[in-house]
Amino acid sequence: MKILKPLIMIIVALLSLSMMPGDREERVQDCAARAGDGAIYLKEFVVSLPKADKDQPPPVYCQAVILRGKNIYRFNLCNNKGQAIIRVYDSSNMLVSSFDTRTNKEYNPINFLCRKTGQYTIHINFRDGKAGEAIGIMSHVMR
Repeated sequence: MKILKPLIMIIVALLSLSMMPGDREERVQDCAARAGDGAIYLKEFVVSLPKADKDQPPPVYCQAVILRGKNIYRFNLCNNKGQAIIRVYDSSNMLVSSFDTRTNKEYNPINFLCRKTGQYTIHINFRDGKAGEAIGIMSHVMR
């Protein structure tokens, strides 16, 4: 009986935690709400990356997505820690970025006019190889 009581308390605690609204879900919904007018939420990218090790390339989150041609997609970022950069690549080229390295200017959100249906890769990393946490949102924009 002594073992059963702590076990029941643990089960009740876990059940009560599972019924509480998730912090992650709330943060995703808040970020999606910041996508702007005419944006219809499609997908989120929840990213947590460590600091880059010395003499190593910075860690990058990569996610393949299928985008349809003749559609406008919007990507926005909500930083929890660090300054995230989101980039969209086709098979070999960077097509759009939220950070312009020449001017050191950040753009959030960014729109991408997809010209060709196919697979694209979303890359998210943090400036200067620092550790960070962010949520990226991909939305469809009505014309």
